[in-house]
Amino acid sequence: MQSSPDFVQDRFVNGFHPRWVRFAIGHSALEWSPGIARLVLDGAVENELSDAEIDDHRTAPRWNLHWTPPLTLTVRARFSHAAGELLGTAGFGFWNDPFDWSGNVQAPPNALWFFYASPQSDMSFVRGLRGHGWRAGFLNGGKADPLTMAVGNAVFKIPGMDKLVFATAEKMMNAQEILLDEIDMTQWHEYKIVWRADEAIFSVDAQQKFRAKNPPNVPLGFVAWVDNNATTMGPGKEFSFSRVAVPMREWMEVAYVKIERTE
Repeated sequence: MQSSPDFVQDRFVNGFHPRWVRFAIGHSALEWSPGIARLVLDGAVENELSDAEIDDHRTAPRWNLHWTPPLTLTVRARFSHAAGELLGTAGFGFWNDPFDWSGNVQAPPNALWFFYASPQSDMSFVRGLRGHGWRAGFLNGGKADPLTMAVGNAVFKIPGMDKLVFATAEKMMNAQEILLDEIDMTQWHEYKIVWRADEAIFSVDAQQKFRAKNPPNVPLGFVAWVDNNATTMGPGKEFSFSRVAVPMREWMEVAYVKIERTE
């Protein structure tokens, strides 16, 4: 595993921490003022990617990323628009960046995060859970060899086979998540993820919201982002993927990020 410090804290007092890769494409921008990092979309165009993010997953291969449990992530953040009004997807946490630029899955998805999807999306691996909104949870896809991933991508592209692929993935993947409909995304909140080998605990403003067993244990990278993606995926759903127009200016502001190794 790539070596990582036991403690990273960024309060954005003098810009961005040198650890973060700053990424902005399309109609997006990264803005800074003392104590605030702002990830912005402004006038994103349909069918064209616009994405603003800070991360450290781009500095290592996905099979050798930086962070493993036990650790705690704390993020203080707010959004320009409420759930249902913010367009695209947004959030922060850890993942393994499983997709290539062509949309092929290069590794089983593993993620542990606070995640938002607008109503244009319908994506959930937990049956019976609404596929859009502000949520906390994880995907534990484990590991797979390159041949298995190549076969899965090939089968997925055969018309009508996407449901079979997702049915198989559902059996192999442990997905746990809850919706956070009671949280006003436009207000400042302190979000925390305690990531242990056997469980993950999600809290908002020191109030525990979700606790679940068997989170991912593969190395993951940090990411915080706002983009214009919309996806339909999950058990029993026909897969679709698009980029939506975002005619207004929308953003996520982050006041601090702290990652600390814990016992």
